[in-house]
Amino acid sequence: MDRRTNMENKNNRSNNSQSRSSRNMQRSNNQGNNLSRSDRGSMRRQNMPFYQKNSFIVSMIIAAIVVIVAGIMIWRVNTSRDTTSKPNNIEKVKPSKKKTAKKATTKKKAEKQNPQKAKDETKDKPNDQKEETKENSVNNPGTYNKLSYNTDWFTFKLSNDVKLVKNANGEASLLVKYNYTNKTQSAQIPQQVQANSIILKQDDKQLEPTSATGDYADLVNATNTQQVQPGKSFDGALLVKVNNTDSDVNMYFRNIKTNDLMDTMQPFKLK
Repeated sequence: MDRRTNMENKNNRSNNSQSRSSRNMQRSNNQGNNLSRSDRGSMRRQNMPFYQKNSFIVSMIIAAIVVIVAGIMIWRVNTSRDTTSKPNNIEKVKPSKKKTAKKATTKKKAEKQNPQKAKDETKDKPNDQKEETKENSVNNPGTYNKLSYNTDWFTFKLSNDVKLVKNANGEASLLVKYNYTNKTQSAQIPQQVQANSIILKQDDKQLEPTSATGDYADLVNATNTQQVQPGKSFDGALLVKVNNTDSDVNMYFRNIKTNDLMDTMQPFKLK
């Protein structure tokens, strides 16, 4: 009995120990399973993308809140600046009114200025104006006495050497020699002065100048072309074609101020 009981007790003890060891093994297995799951979770967390992690999501939320708050504060500051700058803009308008007043004063000064006169050059040429000035200052418009035709502009002294000659065409012509003195301030051609101031007529018809030939060609040509300087004299001659050799030829002189013929005249007898 004692042996059986002892054996039973030993068997029971061994069974109990085996059950205990099995239990411990199960516990250790369970603990191992639990540890492996936690390790796996940590590994999974470590391998997750950064934007799926809780820390990143939390930081992004905080940053968004900060940006929104900062935007609200900046908007309030800008609105406060706009409201404070309005009175400054109104003050800047005041000086512009003063500037407009200055412009008005300058316009008034411009109205007081005298207008400029335009020169009218369409009426008279410069030469005509010079002649008008000379006419206004003329003291001797023309006198004739003893073969001397005298004015403020010139003097013609007629020669006693008056001849009836032939012109370049062989026609009868009257040659009158003279001495011309230029009293103006510019060079003059004797024939042009004589043509404007002296007229020759025969039977109330004006005689025209003609071309010379022979001994008198050089004298007449020089009279028609040569210029006489102011204060100088020149010995020249005029040559006109006559209508006949029987009638007298009369020489008339002009008043240089009125351009009218004077009462005095010089006759030439052809016979």
